[in-house]
Amino acid sequence: MAVGTGTTGSKHREIAPAAFLIWGGVTAFALLLVASILGAPLAVANNHPAWAATVYHAFSYVCHQLPERSFHLLGHPLAVCSRCTGLYSGFAIASLTYPLVRSLSRTDTPARRWLLLAALPMAVDVGLDVIGVWRNTYYSRLATGLFLGAIAAFYVIPGLIDLLNINWRGLRRRRAAVSS
Repeated sequence: MAVGTGTTGSKHREIAPAAFLIWGGVTAFALLLVASILGAPLAVANNHPAWAATVYHAFSYVCHQLPERSFHLLGHPLAVCSRCTGLYSGFAIASLTYPLVRSLSRTDTPARRWLLLAALPMAVDVGLDVIGVWRNTYYSRLATGLFLGAIAAFYVIPGLIDLLNINWRGLRRRRAAVSS
């Protein structure tokens, strides 16, 4: 997969077509989740309760969905709480813009400490609320979720690309061995 050298003598890797497929699939899925989160209250408001109930039920496995901790749209709560809305939205935005920030040919992930540091504001927001020092708000929960969700994309996307590249190379080797 390595390809030549550039004018500066540094090695670079060719972007595999599979990397575009993984990035596109992850981004499409993330945007679909955000659309579903926003679509559930819209469905209720527009007399499509069965579809909305399916979405609310699906998200109930990953979110408490407390109405008092959720943003509302047209008088109905979103399918997830404000923190989860931030997590999903942050991940979707970062996924969408990922190739503008980092090459799809890179499959290394940032050091784990950055992921832990990205979770720290959320932990502080929750912790201070639990001990009564600070009352978190819709917006503090949204902001901490956005931040962690965006950072998580820089671990998930290269990990999936690397996983697919490993499997893809193994499949090509097996096919080559069978055909020779």
